[in-house]
Amino acid sequence: MGSLRNFIKDVRASRTLAEERAIVTKESARIRTRLKDDHISSERRKKYIQKLLYLYILGEKTHFAQVECINLIASEEFPDKRIGYLAAILLLDENQELLTLLTNLLNNDLNHPSRYVVSLAMNALGALTSPELARDLYVDIKNILDHSQDTLLIKKALACAAKLISRDPSLLEIFAPYASKILFDKEMDNHGIIIGTNKLIQSILIHSKSYEFDNLPEIIDKLSALIPDMLATLQHVNSGLSNLRYNVEGCLDPFLQVELMTTLRLFLQHFPEKTEPYKNNYLDTLTHVATYTPTSSNSCTSVLYEAVRTIFSFQAEHSLRVLGINVLGTLVAQKDCNTKYVSLNALLDVVSIEPQAVQRHRKFISRCIFDPDVSIRKRALELTFGILNPTNLKELISEILVFLEKAEENDRGLILYCADQLIMVFDMQENIDDSWKLDVIVKILKSVGQYISVEKVTDALIMINNTSNLDHKKQVVSDIVNVALEKTTSQVLDENLAWRIVSVWCIGEYADLILGDSKFSETSLTDYLYKSDSLHRDNSVVVSYVLMAALKLSTKIDTKTLIKKLREIIKSHTENTNVMIQTKAVQYGIIFNEPPAVKTALLEPMPIFEKKIPETSAAKTISQKYSAPAAKKVKKKENDLLLDLLGDLSLPEPTTPSKIPDDLLANPKSSATLQQQNQNILNTPTFTRNPIEIPPNSISVHSSDTVEVFGRVELTNSDQNREITLFLKAKKDIKTLQILIAVPKSQRAEFGPLSSHMLSSGEVARQSLKIYGPGSIKLRVKLNINSIADQFDYKFENRT
Repeated sequence: MGSLRNFIKDVRASRTLAEERAIVTKESARIRTRLKDDHISSERRKKYIQKLLYLYILGEKTHFAQVECINLIASEEFPDKRIGYLAAILLLDENQELLTLLTNLLNNDLNHPSRYVVSLAMNALGALTSPELARDLYVDIKNILDHSQDTLLIKKALACAAKLISRDPSLLEIFAPYASKILFDKEMDNHGIIIGTNKLIQSILIHSKSYEFDNLPEIIDKLSALIPDMLATLQHVNSGLSNLRYNVEGCLDPFLQVELMTTLRLFLQHFPEKTEPYKNNYLDTLTHVATYTPTSSNSCTSVLYEAVRTIFSFQAEHSLRVLGINVLGTLVAQKDCNTKYVSLNALLDVVSIEPQAVQRHRKFISRCIFDPDVSIRKRALELTFGILNPTNLKELISEILVFLEKAEENDRGLILYCADQLIMVFDMQENIDDSWKLDVIVKILKSVGQYISVEKVTDALIMINNTSNLDHKKQVVSDIVNVALEKTTSQVLDENLAWRIVSVWCIGEYADLILGDSKFSETSLTDYLYKSDSLHRDNSVVVSYVLMAALKLSTKIDTKTLIKKLREIIKSHTENTNVMIQTKAVQYGIIFNEPPAVKTALLEPMPIFEKKIPETSAAKTISQKYSAPAAKKVKKKENDLLLDLLGDLSLPEPTTPSKIPDDLLANPKSSATLQQQNQNILNTPTFTRNPIEIPPNSISVHSSDTVEVFGRVELTNSDQNREITLFLKAKKDIKTLQILIAVPKSQRAEFGPLSSHMLSSGEVARQSLKIYGPGSIKLRVKLNINSIADQFDYKFENRT
């Protein structure tokens, strides 16, 4: 086995992933075999652990070497201990039982005469400590704080004590006195000790309320007395008066500045009453830090970022908040990727507080949309949607469209995010021009439609359907179909299924609008549907749209040979292996053979859809940004109509008038509803009809201001096949009556015809249905009466 250097060279020289995997697997197996030998030398054991640490960095499994880390720590040689502790910190965690083996080793090393061994042990204890380990070894840390004069060890001990408190807050009482004791000790006035003390104070402030003890007020009072000294130290360091040997890239002691501001920020958050006397002084100090700290290096940037975090951690004045956002805006303009990412993240957190101030840096945010780093692009897009408002809407969305046009396969997640957010913005903002919204959606489908989900395609179809400007709708539909029919076009990729679905749907819905144009003929539209069916026969979504388009197009053309070709498309799927497609094909075939008048009535144009907007956090954020008239607030329903009837559902609230599920664009009628409406139209009663009487043994099922519903279960010879009859008695004149019924998924319903769609006051309509399947009879019924929806649930307890 070669050296670690040669192993790294071999891995990096791999030309393929498979070659790299082979090298890594072979070396890992060799190491596992060699470590089983109890007689290998310490030097070789150390070399194998070094290789395992490199494998850990690559993400490989290294659990088999955990015991070897313990063996190296037990060595008396410092190089062995150093590698052993490093490996233990990386390969172990506080939840592993193997950690109990470290207790005695850590105890011995914490009392070792060498300061370097003690330092290693404190580092490992702070990184790996569990509540049990903290309670066992806190005495050793306390002894170091009590008796040691070594500033390095005291600094490490303070930081370790902070970690122990985080694992076991009951230790707070033991270590809290050392914060004020050491900080007031002039002999301990050292850069490292001040940083360690701040770490301890931060841990105390964070965990002070997670454990109850009597003298907490006294501890906090003592710590609050340190605030003036902390402020003075911060001002002293930021003014450039501190020791110049701590200068890092033009920033004087950035580590100390950050720790001091973090401590003061935690005081402001957890104990604001203690910081009130010093608040103005602290605000002045923050203003000085944010104003005069340069942005020339990462060390300066870290100080500025911590200052901004502190500004927004409490109710600062408007001018100071704007200053903080201006600092972040300046950092966004930096070339360093890490600085830009952190700044964009911070702006995302504060955009809801100061949206106008964030918008002033829109130019730099827009540049980040096209950054080579995908994480920066993601944050920039989120922030762009965060600053959207009616005044800058069109400008920002134009930039987003440019991004989508240049997007590649690696940006799939960002593309979906943009599509979701744009549709949500358009739904929430009603006063945007419908024509412009539709143009934007069409551009998105054309450029990145291959990445768009079917649900978002449905949203696009709803937009086309709901457009009130008939001329613009005709133009858009014409352009969509024209691009789809052009054989030589390069505007749309072949794998763009979203564009295929939209074009097929437009042909089915709006063929009558575009057939008058010389660019389109009945033959070209029919051939396109036939071609789409042939190319995507295995895609059930595309086939669903093709079947519906073929059925609807048959009512809008007159050529018999083309109508026959459309019938063949539907007939070819009557034996499809997909049950849903097969069911649709059979049902559509029945409708296809109906007389033209009946078929035209069934296949009327789609009505205007009212979308249900879920009350997600993103929707709430967008709705809050726009004015009240512009926001469309739709209450989310826990149980969706006719879709989620599972078991004993709670009775939902009455529905708003005529809300149609989005998926009706692909399948405008569920199987039960389609069969029912088909039979309803075919069996429309004549004007002369016999009055229907409600049987005396019927049960009152539902009552409203318009109608009263009675039900009766007919006696049958089977517990799994039941017949139910519903009687609807009108309380006032009903011009249009439609009934939709759903049953649990374990059952199937077969509907009979509705006796009448029009009722005078006092008249009765009858609806019969058969229920197939075991279990109680539970119905969810939706009545559309004069275009007003009325829904109710009912469970039949007895079969009488």
